[in-house]
Amino acid sequence: MTFRSFILIFLFLCFSVQAQSFDEIKARIEHSIQENQIQITGIAVNQSSTHHELNYLLIVIKKGGATNNLSNNKQGGRFAIGPSETKGLSQININLEQGDAMKAYLYIRDEQDQTLLSKDSLEINQSQFNPVQQETRIRRSSELSGLAIDETKSKVGKDFYDIFYMEFNRLPDNASAVTIEEQPARGSSGQVNIKIDDRIIYGFMTNPSDEFLREQVGIALRYINDYNAKKKLIKNEFQY
Repeated sequence: MTFRSFILIFLFLCFSVQAQSFDEIKARIEHSIQENQIQITGIAVNQSSTHHELNYLLIVIKKGGATNNLSNNKQGGRFAIGPSETKGLSQININLEQGDAMKAYLYIRDEQDQTLLSKDSLEINQSQFNPVQQETRIRRSSELSGLAIDETKSKVGKDFYDIFYMEFNRLPDNASAVTIEEQPARGSSGQVNIKIDDRIIYGFMTNPSDEFLREQVGIALRYINDYNAKKKLIKNEFQY
């Protein structure tokens, strides 16, 4: 066996092991509906033969059909899961009236390096989350502070959101709810917009390059920090 062949086989085995370790943990959202009550359950599935130390975040966002108000419920924490184990993580119960819409997200990360291992989502009446006309302003609940809402559509958009979400949660003062939305554009590219208080504070054309996406995350976070700083300054001006 030549040295070159040995290197190729070694790299292939390393890639295979890495891919297997990424796929061995699965996030799953289950739900049940009884009258106007919906129960959301976050579940972790360990498909490997090893023990894992992980953490999770379960988010449920509800939009009232009559008022357009947004509210959210978040639960998360650390957990351990054994080989071939399926574990219930958390349950969230909400009232869902006719015309209401709901989105649920479950993220599972490695406890040590915070790598995103798996995610799942559930949507009910998704069309209710579409942007409203400009003259209609959505009043957001203060409970949404520090929340990043995923409204991307393509794989590139969701790759950006995953990177953004990890860095966004490390901000010392992420006092605003941020929406990452994606709109179609000419050709194969799309337009990703970062919105706060229903205002677009930054946008860019998509590119599948991981380096490009990480660069855009850094730029977006700077715009978010600037926006929050100006918002805080204006608020302080009106305090006596």
